[in-house]
Amino acid sequence: MNGNANSAGRINNGEKKNGRFNFIDVLLIIIVLIIIASLVYVFLPTSWVRSIFSDEKTDIQYTVEIKGVNEAYLENIKENDIVLDSVSKGNIGTVTAIDYSTQYTQLEYNETTQSGVLSVVPDKYNMIITISVTADYNEGEGYSVNGTRIAVGEKISLRFPNFTGDAYCISVPVR
Repeated sequence: MNGNANSAGRINNGEKKNGRFNFIDVLLIIIVLIIIASLVYVFLPTSWVRSIFSDEKTDIQYTVEIKGVNEAYLENIKENDIVLDSVSKGNIGTVTAIDYSTQYTQLEYNETTQSGVLSVVPDKYNMIITISVTADYNEGEGYSVNGTRIAVGEKISLRFPNFTGDAYCISVPVR
């Protein structure tokens, strides 16, 4: 024998077999998935995970304001129009009231008085729109509708059937 008699039936002395999956590997994968899910939950305020675990659903009416709308477009938004979020394409309610009686003003500097003066801009108006919807409510976070956060001061990109524009939320129900 040339010393190769043992080579065909060689014993694996402490070498790991490739391709085997063991309990430790499964445990590590589960831990990594839990960490990823926790990060998604914590850092994405409009996460679908949060909507699953929302505290409650409630019917609300919130108000948004679109500033400086040209007079020619005032009639393009009507009551009962469906409102979509232009970014997420989600339905965020139905128009229940519209007020466009306030003219748009702009701050201008008056050199004689050396102060700022609000002056009316002709043919432009501020639209105040009331929207009704069933919203998710989470304690500490507030309202959200189909992934869109509804809060005072929040900028929302709105799409109506005949109009698109950016608005700021100016009122939400108090809890």
